[in-house]
Amino acid sequence: MLVVLVCVAVLLGLLWVPVLGDRLYGFLSEKAPKVAPRMFLLGLGLLLTGLVVQAWILECVGACLIGVLVLGMILDNY
Repeated sequence: MLVVLVCVAVLLGLLWVPVLGDRLYGFLSEKAPKVAPRMFLLGLGLLLTGLVVQAWILECVGACLIGVLVLGMILDNY
């Protein structure tokens, strides 16, 4: 009985993933044009500050912000 309940829970989870993903994607792509320029400038500022100050954590955070933005733009326009 426990195995059947676990299988049903996994099946329901697999069925809800596309629905939740679609709602999340719709929400994020609606807000993206407003947030993208600010996120790029913030990432660029952190990256340049990290390069000048020699703080590797700032470099990593800035590069990751810009990388996430680029990946999001590719995903949105693909």
